[in-house]
Amino acid sequence: MKRTSHTTALAASLICSSVVAAIAADDCIYDDMPFETARTSEERLLGSADDAARHLAHLPFTREIAAAGVVAETFAWSLAEARVPATVVLEMRKALPGTIDLNREVGAGDRFHVRYRQPFTVDGTPIGTAQLIWLELRTTAKGMITLHRFRPNGGAEQLWLANGEAAGSAAVRLPLDVINVSSGFGLRPDPLDKPGAPMEPLADPAPVVAAPPPEPPPPPKEEPLPPPRRPTLGGLSAFGGARDVFDSGRPDFHRRRPDPEPAPEMAKPPEPPKVEAPPPPPPPKPRPLFMHDGLDLVAVTGTEIYAAADGVVTGAGPNGRYGNWMQIEHAGKLATVYGHLSAFAPGIEAGTRVSQGELVGFVGNTGRSTGAHLHFEIVANGRTVNPLTFPGIKRTQLTGADLDRFKKQVKRSLEERDREARVDAAILGMLN
Repeated sequence: MKRTSHTTALAASLICSSVVAAIAADDCIYDDMPFETARTSEERLLGSADDAARHLAHLPFTREIAAAGVVAETFAWSLAEARVPATVVLEMRKALPGTIDLNREVGAGDRFHVRYRQPFTVDGTPIGTAQLIWLELRTTAKGMITLHRFRPNGGAEQLWLANGEAAGSAAVRLPLDVINVSSGFGLRPDPLDKPGAPMEPLADPAPVVAAPPPEPPPPPKEEPLPPPRRPTLGGLSAFGGARDVFDSGRPDFHRRRPDPEPAPEMAKPPEPPKVEAPPPPPPPKPRPLFMHDGLDLVAVTGTEIYAAADGVVTGAGPNGRYGNWMQIEHAGKLATVYGHLSAFAPGIEAGTRVSQGELVGFVGNTGRSTGAHLHFEIVANGRTVNPLTFPGIKRTQLTGADLDRFKKQVKRSLEERDREARVDAAILGMLN
């Protein structure tokens, strides 16, 4: 009896399960429906016993992880030793080329602190892609450089330098690491008087100095005049001296001394001859103006020149007044021109594909040049433009409320870093 009841219950259960599965599948019952299809439909409708386990197994959470260290052999090797994920290292390499060369300017003894976020499953298995949150890099070559991930209002999340400038290379970079502009874009006097002039710096003309006027001759020396003689009348006086007798011709005649005779007028010294100043020199003849289509960047001969953007070399060789000349064509109807080079980098020739920041040549003093420098041009849509104002050469800059929020975020990050450093130091002290 009991055995029969169990059999009846099992049969009823199978019948109900099949009915439920059929309803879930198509609201109809088909006699030929496979058992697995019915089971799947049943679980989809009613759920299964391991749903909770499956949900927990795929419930992700994100952790922020810090890694710090000192560069030993290479920066890449030191990051790998600190177990920084490869995706985070790749983000660094994309964000820093416009600020520092990780291969040449980061060396042994430099320090780094990296914070990144990594998604995990509930059991601690890393999933998804790790992302850089912020980086602090203390270098001997460039000082301290920091990157911070930030989302401006209405914009996408990206990495920014500490001054609020977007990280990463601009579309076009200037070809020298140190920029010293000696001559800008636009009209200017011709620095050379004629084609084929020597390439030494031009000497300044000697200033014209007017001759001083001659000194006037000294005035003639004046001979002292003898004292005037007084007339004597009436012979000698009772005291043995001469007597002066004057007859006034008037009834009230009386004796008196005569008035002294006026002294003769002194002769005026001759005036010095007038000396006329020489006429002023004629104004210098204006030098002819010509259009300077680029920038002159002063640097010593041999300074390294880097490609301004990704592109293909379309010319490299002697080219008249440019001397050793090179042109690189880039995407978007853009080209860059480099003049007066002393030499090209190995392998640079027409048809060579180059990347932004790649070594392409060396500064020189060839062609029509007055000294060692690089002549650099940007040609957009067939016309030269001012490289300093070209939009593609500038990076985005945070301003206003976005910049204020960014600065507060940077401050919190640094405070968190300092707090963690104090905790680590305390733990080390307890262990020792």
